[in-house]
Amino acid sequence: MITPATVSAGCFDQEVWIRIEGRGNFQSSGSIRKFVQAMIQRGRRQFVVDLASCEHMDSTFMGTLTGISQNLRELGQGSLQVINVTPRNVELMENLGLNFLFGIEAAGTTVRTPAEEGVKLMALPVDTSAEKEVILSAHEALIEANPANAERFRDVLEYLKQGGDGGGR
Repeated sequence: MITPATVSAGCFDQEVWIRIEGRGNFQSSGSIRKFVQAMIQRGRRQFVVDLASCEHMDSTFMGTLTGISQNLRELGQGSLQVINVTPRNVELMENLGLNFLFGIEAAGTTVRTPAEEGVKLMALPVDTSAEKEVILSAHEALIEANPANAERFRDVLEYLKQGGDGGGR
């Protein structure tokens, strides 16, 4: 069993801060997506995703970030900045062409934290049941963002569209 990530969030002025600890994967993607949609409905448009403690990301998680960026672009305003990213995670995102969609800031000698030091972020509930629709839309977003990704995820999409449950990716 894959351990789901811990996801926490907070709002600072106009910025929504989301921190992922552990593995950014399909299990946390639905919760992140729902939270961001709720924040967008409340008028928030600036999102920062902190990956300082994120040891690995799967394609569904990266597709979820891509979908957030695409949603903000469709609205014509806002931004997504992914910060404190380990070299391996930078490489994963660049291999999918995501560095052209949103800002990616590699981890430096000091970890960037929310503007308001000492503020505790609120834990978000993580739904460990992978929703097929979340996984499917995340992979479709990756392909829309970079058509070269179509070949990489062709089998995943075919499986999901044929009725696969999505429980492993």
